[in-house]
Amino acid sequence: MTASREEMACQICLSPLNTLGTPPTYIHPIRLTTDGHEPIPVPVSGLDTVDRTCDFCGDPYPVWTLHGGEVAAVAVGPAGGVVQNFGDRWAACATCHTHIDDGKNDKVVDRAVRTLGVGDQPQARERIAQLHQGFLSARLPERTLITTTAWPTTTITARDLPKVRDRLAHLYRGPDSLPAPFTATDERHQIADGLNRAHLFWIDKDFTELAEHAADILPEVTITRDLMPSTDGLIVWARPVTSRQITAATWTARHDSWKVINYRASGGGLDGKPLQRLREDVGWLAPMNAARVDEPHLLPGDHPAAALVATWLLIRQQAADVTTAEADKGIRKTYARANRPMPVVRIVRIRAHSTTRAGTRPASGDSGLSHTNRFWVSGHWRNQPHGPGRTLRRAVYINPFLRGPDDAPIKLSTTVRMLGSRRPEVGDQE
Repeated sequence: MTASREEMACQICLSPLNTLGTPPTYIHPIRLTTDGHEPIPVPVSGLDTVDRTCDFCGDPYPVWTLHGGEVAAVAVGPAGGVVQNFGDRWAACATCHTHIDDGKNDKVVDRAVRTLGVGDQPQARERIAQLHQGFLSARLPERTLITTTAWPTTTITARDLPKVRDRLAHLYRGPDSLPAPFTATDERHQIADGLNRAHLFWIDKDFTELAEHAADILPEVTITRDLMPSTDGLIVWARPVTSRQITAATWTARHDSWKVINYRASGGGLDGKPLQRLREDVGWLAPMNAARVDEPHLLPGDHPAAALVATWLLIRQQAADVTTAEADKGIRKTYARANRPMPVVRIVRIRAHSTTRAGTRPASGDSGLSHTNRFWVSGHWRNQPHGPGRTLRRAVYINPFLRGPDDAPIKLSTTVRMLGSRRPEVGDQE
């Protein structure tokens, strides 16, 4: 695809599309196996995830968009020639990018030959090498981070947060390009400054489960500054949350609003030199989407920031116990050499349950009717009155509880999500 035309992906399979002929027709990449559906082009800029592959070797986890020579291939048949345009922007996985930077282009060709299964066809290898050379011979130093790659799960522990935060700030201040809406230099520096001020929160496994369930049923919420646990912050969940598979989120204060950004973890499944380069150049997190939140701001329950807002609400209503993580030895030394104060990493877990008997707890709207069974009421949100004359409303999450007489049998047909209140395990902080 040419540099002047916005990149498109198929709405069905989320694969980026090539163009064929003039005027251009959008087609699936040649090596892509589909169910036979026709491509439905949509702009890549509107998608959180794109099922992209490395344009050099076919690896499913590309990291960078490289800028090089315009490459096209002409297929000649009985009806004449057809031009397939491969464009001047190619996706590169971490391994291919490492080989290219090290001047080992033959290793990149080897990877492509293995993927296509044409190792016994010298002419095919030569054609692949020609395509690669056509692009790389005019390669520009600019590169753009691909933020739409859905990586395998990467574990980020509480002790990792200071270096995760510092590497993310470095990415925003660095020379590498980021896709929209993270292109403006001034805005990137504001986000990096906010990260330097940010309070760090690591959400343990049980609280992550609770926050995800609460986010799935989140009602409309009015965002105000007293809802947030800090003016600027970084939250990392123990595992990706919601259907968007969000690993972390940040909020950065402005004079009249906040910049809220969701992140996915990157680098899962890599090892060796490619992983080391990725951690040095990018870190652990890649931005997925961003939103401006004014005060007050009515945020719909299906907003991309729902998981973050649900976590804020649960922390604020004192559903959480907050402890601190011991800093990693290497991080302590790094901060000491730079004369920087050690950041506090807050571990958030579910507050221990009250000793009040569940069967005596009333439900919202309980009419006092007698019950012959006890049954579970699932966790849900309630708009709690507060403020002057109790005229304002604040969303409060109600934990699952049993309704009905204490001596009645429990109705087993109801499924309810029950969560523990364990202390963080040693492994959570290492």
